[in-house]
Amino acid sequence: MQQKQNNLTMFILILSGLGMIAFSQYLVGQVIVLGIGLGALMYTHRYMHDKFRVELENEKKIVKDKASTKTEDAMSKLNAIIEAIPSALVYINERGEFEVANRKFNAILNIDAINVYDSDIEGSLRQILLDAFLNEKQFIRQQKFEDVDYQVLAVPMLKNNRYDGCMIIMQDVTRLVDGERMQQRFIADASHELKTPIASIKGMIEIINRDDFNDDQTLEEFLAQIQIESSRLETIVDDLLLQSKLTADKVHLEKTEFNLKQFFDGLIYEKRRELHQSNIEVVLNCPSDVTIEADHFRLNQVFTNLFNNAINYAKGGRIKIDCDISRDKWNIQFKDNGAGMDEAVLPHVFERFYRGDESRGRENGSSGLGLAISKSIIEAHGGSIDVESTVGKGTNFKIKLKS
Repeated sequence: MQQKQNNLTMFILILSGLGMIAFSQYLVGQVIVLGIGLGALMYTHRYMHDKFRVELENEKKIVKDKASTKTEDAMSKLNAIIEAIPSALVYINERGEFEVANRKFNAILNIDAINVYDSDIEGSLRQILLDAFLNEKQFIRQQKFEDVDYQVLAVPMLKNNRYDGCMIIMQDVTRLVDGERMQQRFIADASHELKTPIASIKGMIEIINRDDFNDDQTLEEFLAQIQIESSRLETIVDDLLLQSKLTADKVHLEKTEFNLKQFFDGLIYEKRRELHQSNIEVVLNCPSDVTIEADHFRLNQVFTNLFNNAINYAKGGRIKIDCDISRDKWNIQFKDNGAGMDEAVLPHVFERFYRGDESRGRENGSSGLGLAISKSIIEAHGGSIDVESTVGKGTNFKIKLKS
């Protein structure tokens, strides 16, 4: 009996041991599964972390590349703007170095200088660069470098309220300055031309108004001279107004088609009395069957001026007018065999109020604007006028007009 109980107890213990082993194996399996799960989770976390880190780095790189590209684009546009500015521009940094400069400034500088202290920089240019850099003040100054007038603007640059160099802009104002000089000269010349007949008229009127004046012959001469001076004054004023309108492109050309030979025949007929008095022969070589489109009235002014010049300076001589068409253009040569002009005079003959011989214009009552007006009228037609002349042999005006 006792033996059976012992055997039963042993059997129960074996079963218990087997159960414990089975339970232990189950727990181990669960731990293994849990470990595998945790390992997978950790691996996944690490993988996701690495992936995220790579993606983040890639994103940073993309953002950085985009930022770099935008910066490069902005710099490229800024450089293009700096080069496109119709002025010379330079930024001088706090050390006096030319940090940024466009081609226009480098062309003025004309040497490989790196800062404002370079002794090879042209004297007046170096001085203005030093003034702008060292004085640390804004200024506008007009300066001439190598026959070019510049308006120079200097502006100090600040960074964190500290001086950080200066910006200099140099604008070419040569045409503006030349225009102002021409305007001043024009006003002075016009005033002088207007004063001459006015002074003459005023002087004669003062004499006539004297209480003791009773000379009828002198009175008649004075009245005739006053009439001449009044006409001259009117001519000057009319020519001044016309020249001003032509210069400002305010003259509307009334273009019509007309026969050029008939045009010259009519002009010669109008001038027949003066031509006869000056004993001048006119030779016209012009096709009779070809027309020109131009402003008849304005063209008449041009050739009236040329006739007047020839009549005044080629007495007892000959005027020859040659016309021909070449490449859809009329080539007209208006020649005389008069006194001619010195070579030094030729560059100025189309200038307002210019007279090679001061006495000639006033003797014939001209305004001194005839050739200037003629040139403006021809150019308003899209043509050109040039002159050749030799002292003692005569003058040749060459005119080109669209046919």
